[in-house]
Amino acid sequence: MKCIILAAGKGSRIPEFSIRKPKCLIKIKGEEILKRQLNFFRKLNIKEVVVVRGHKKKYINFKRVKYINNKNYKNNEQLDSLLIAKKELNSSVIISFSDIIYDIKILKKLMSDRSGKIILAIDKKWKKKYKFRYDHPLEQADKVELNKKGEVKDIGKEISIKKTHAEFLGLLKISESGSKIFIKHYNKLKRLKTSKMQIHHFIKFLIKRKIKVNTCSVRGKFMEIDTFNDYLVAKKMFKN
Repeated sequence: MKCIILAAGKGSRIPEFSIRKPKCLIKIKGEEILKRQLNFFRKLNIKEVVVVRGHKKKYINFKRVKYINNKNYKNNEQLDSLLIAKKELNSSVIISFSDIIYDIKILKKLMSDRSGKIILAIDKKWKKKYKFRYDHPLEQADKVELNKKGEVKDIGKEISIKKTHAEFLGLLKISESGSKIFIKHYNKLKRLKTSKMQIHHFIKFLIKRKIKVNTCSVRGKFMEIDTFNDYLVAKKMFKN
């Protein structure tokens, strides 16, 4: 198993940090959130770690990491950043957004899940942390609607809160065959000349083509750091 971390984005909603460095280098408890992720993967014996970088890439320079540079990061989104590294999609892979901070037990549970070829980490208690996310309302969450089997029925920010069962956390696991599915359908997507897409858009694209997407319901502390207020919330959440 290997890991691909997506760290190319500009972080335009948190200029307090991103004007100087990539937002994945924000420190919580004195440690960059990207470094925290790298430490988790090493503790769990994942030795192959790939980081896709773009915005102010020179600052992302940790040892024992393979770097792939997204030269066009200003004009594309998460999905293109991931598929720049498609040569790395040749085994079971954990894919992680770089601007999230979480407990290691969340990662452990996702890694041990064998329920399918594509598995999203989701939080069914997702609304709780939005209580203090004043500039990031519920409507902006990557919301997930599940079917009776716990598989993804729909995903996206446009799903009504009433239909939402969970939030996608920006962590997913794909098997070797799942990696092949990603590459095959990404190539189909590019032929359609669609506009920039985030990962949740691509998952929706797969579901519409009858590709099964499973979920791993996790518990524990988790925070996406998208705005300065998110950073303040994360500092309180992870102070212990």
